[in-house]
Amino acid sequence: MNAMMEKLDDLCKGLHLGAFPAEEINARFTDGMTPLETVVAFLDYQYQYKLGKAAALRVRNARFPRMKTFEEYDFNQQVGVTAEQMNRLCDFVWLEQAFNVVLLGAPGVGKTHLATALGLSAARAGYTVCFITLEELIRSLKTAEVLKTSKTRLTQLRRASLVIIDEIGFMPVSKTEAHLLFSFISACYEHKSLVVTSNKGFDDWADFLGDPVIATAILDRLIFKCEIFNLTGEGYRLRNRKTIL
Repeated sequence: MNAMMEKLDDLCKGLHLGAFPAEEINARFTDGMTPLETVVAFLDYQYQYKLGKAAALRVRNARFPRMKTFEEYDFNQQVGVTAEQMNRLCDFVWLEQAFNVVLLGAPGVGKTHLATALGLSAARAGYTVCFITLEELIRSLKTAEVLKTSKTRLTQLRRASLVIIDEIGFMPVSKTEAHLLFSFISACYEHKSLVVTSNKGFDDWADFLGDPVIATAILDRLIFKCEIFNLTGEGYRLRNRKTIL
């Protein structure tokens, strides 16, 4: 039996298949299985193993700040979004049609949590996802000509099926930076989906972007095909704050 297991391990490595431990053999195979059933069971194991590895790689490459799921989100404490709405988005028909999702609300209401949970679900479903803050995006756009890391990061964003841009509106941007953001969103327009979080209502975008014309142009492309959620509940961190004493 040991010799056979070693041979099986060698074959799996030679074919670039997943390891097949003895406990899996005992759990999946029985004496009553036909040769064909045995082959199908083995290939099914390898297929599921590869799907799992690919999903884990997509999740890692997405660069989520932390892992968040919809099950961890308290929908009872928020107005403007329901669990049913988020679950419905997980069919990802909208992503196939290059629709966008915008999450608006004050700090602490869970915008990043929901965006991450949606992105995590998409990555596990087979889509390539990239998570980035607006600050990092602007920095990458400004330095792509001189920094290889920035150029590589933008290549990842352009190849992704879904790009999550977090924290729009937390820091003001210059007119030059606003133009760079416009160029990026224009390139994504109707080609890929964006999930955007912002603490600013659309009426305030002209102020922090520093140019009402650019703000209008960005919003025009962002919300043309878009689902908008305005979260108005109490902030999670304020509601669950901890004291020293």
